[in-house]
Amino acid sequence: MIIDLNAIKRSGKTEESFFFEYDADIEIALPDAELLEPVSVQGTVFIAGNTAEVEGEIVYTLKGSCTRCLADTEKTYAVEFSESFGEGEYPIVNGKIDLTKPVDDIIIMNTPVAFLCRDDCKGLCPECGKNLNEGECKCNNKDGR
Repeated sequence: MIIDLNAIKRSGKTEESFFFEYDADIEIALPDAELLEPVSVQGTVFIAGNTAEVEGEIVYTLKGSCTRCLADTEKTYAVEFSESFGEGEYPIVNGKIDLTKPVDDIIIMNTPVAFLCRDDCKGLCPECGKNLNEGECKCNNKDGR
């Protein structure tokens, strides 16, 4: 996901919109979950002297097992971002910026700690293992279900 700042400057502009889809090669820290491809990234790059500011949105989908009830789950996330390029963590190299590392970093930082099928997931009964989203179980556990 390379943006050529020199080409934008040669066209007489100081900003330009972009859209990329790419196959992210990152490890998701959730057990039994994977990042589905492609990841889409859209936004605008703003050039100011020897720096560039990129603002946009990353859309990605995770697929795996719900952390509470183990149901197969697929969820799409949209994350807004703003990153600076120049002197710092994300450099400008030969008049170009590469969005791959910052986008990967943003996905990793925004991956949920618990991957739930729904926000109010009730999980499994600790005694009989019934999925409590499908109804109450018949055992007399301490939760009264």
